[in-house]
Amino acid sequence: MVAVFAFLGMLLLSLVVALLAALQLGDFFRASEEFVPILTVIAIFAAAVIVVFAIAYAMATRVRAINVIAAALSLLALALVALPSLVERIAERASNPFTAGVENASITLELLVPLLLVVLVQWGLVRRRWLRAAGEEDLSRWPWVTTVVAGLLILNPFGLALVSSALQRSASDFMWPYFAGLTAAAAGALVVMAAVECYIRGRILRRRLAASLPSAGGAAPASP
Repeated sequence: MVAVFAFLGMLLLSLVVALLAALQLGDFFRASEEFVPILTVIAIFAAAVIVVFAIAYAMATRVRAINVIAAALSLLALALVALPSLVERIAERASNPFTAGVENASITLELLVPLLLVVLVQWGLVRRRWLRAAGEEDLSRWPWVTTVVAGLLILNPFGLALVSSALQRSASDFMWPYFAGLTAAAAGALVVMAAVECYIRGRILRRRLAASLPSAGGAAPASP
């Protein structure tokens, strides 16, 4: 029963994160009637993912299996969004039929970002719980701090407007070099921040594993 409530909490937390991202993107792209099926797809996907992770949690003998399943689920999210029929069906509900190309692109982002966040959040929580249950070190090399900072910087009206302005180049837009330069600088800073965080996390993990080595010289299992 404890495990059931734990996985239910993981599902709810991943849904909160994904829906917050979807709402920000939907508000920026001025989503209308098509937003309801987008939220429905996100909810169904999140429920299916937690079931897969629960099965993996119960059957996995190494944490690497959970990592592989998370990668496979991310590819599944990409495949779902790449299906033209899904995006076009959702776009049919849009109120403005004269902007189908733009709506298809916005719907793709409104789906893809939340679906990937669902996988990321659930993977991190399931992996941590599995390692703790196995008595292994649960520190991850994934740059969680950078991920949160990137989400806060991008998934807000100003951040989305900046990225959109940088990607939509126009010959008459004399401000484009400024927007592009600022976006590139922010992306570079996030990449450097992620690299530094991964390095720090790696060093901390190695120290913890070294400290847990038995005095007889045996090796403690490493956590990927």
